[in-house]
Amino acid sequence: MKLATVLNPIRLLCIAVLASMAQPSLAQPKPALIFESMLNTYFDEESGLISFTEYDLAFIPEGKLNASVAVVNPENTVVESFQFFEDFRFTEGVFGRAKVQGPANVTLTEPGVYNIVFLIDGEPASRLPVILEQTSEGEDPFDPAKKFQFRGFWQVYGYLTMNEFKEEVHPTLSFWVGMQDLAEGDTKDMFTATLKRGDEVLGHSKETLGYISNEHYKRVDIDIFKPHDRRGIPNAEFVTLDDWTEPGEYTIEITRQSDNTLIRKFHFTSEDGKIQPLKNSAMDFEPRVDYMVPRVTNRSTQNYDFEEAIWVKSE
Repeated sequence: MKLATVLNPIRLLCIAVLASMAQPSLAQPKPALIFESMLNTYFDEESGLISFTEYDLAFIPEGKLNASVAVVNPENTVVESFQFFEDFRFTEGVFGRAKVQGPANVTLTEPGVYNIVFLIDGEPASRLPVILEQTSEGEDPFDPAKKFQFRGFWQVYGYLTMNEFKEEVHPTLSFWVGMQDLAEGDTKDMFTATLKRGDEVLGHSKETLGYISNEHYKRVDIDIFKPHDRRGIPNAEFVTLDDWTEPGEYTIEITRQSDNTLIRKFHFTSEDGKIQPLKNSAMDFEPRVDYMVPRVTNRSTQNYDFEEAIWVKSE
């Protein structure tokens, strides 16, 4: 499927806004859900089931947590809502992990654009819009159930984090891929990530890495190495941060290895020696429910900790 075809319905997410969600800017940051945490919600690609479990928050409120999550249909009607436990499972500074009182499952069967809205003290704090599409009418007598699939910001966003090797810093790209990125009829594939400044190729991922599985979107982490052939994979060198931060417009193209089809094209700009963040990761971004916290779980430690992330967007 062409990238433009995939992203057209995603743009509907930008207009599926609940009018009541716009909030005025305040001097003190209001609580917000970690965007990566919302994307990691469990979605079943066949039944339309969504299951809510644990979520990370930034700028957590003092004292007991009064939070809930609601699924809102295209008519702005709450389909189902679930309350969080009052006590955080973990806290660290302004961050905390909260658990939804379970079982907290809802099965959607009507196609359309839904908003998953997280409320704190009765006010919308963050949201995750998703599109439910029906893929089968259940006409097969051997498999009579209707089937569905979810689309959403998994196809739009990724983020960069910084890692170090031999005292040199290099960015790592994380994004989400899944069964909807496969060619029709395929059950698995590989992808290649290519970093460009303008039309100049700065590097690419290793040919042996980058797996696309036949399931709902899963986060993948990929590094970019200086141009090399298959024989040069063991000795490939990272494209270091200095090469990512020369002034200019950059793209990271994600292509399927089987047919070279473009499935993502992330964009970012570098100036003044820095990769420029997205506008919606700025602290004063409005509407507040669409603010993207520029932090993700630090997976290099066993402690409850977060690291800086630079969100990038695929067009």
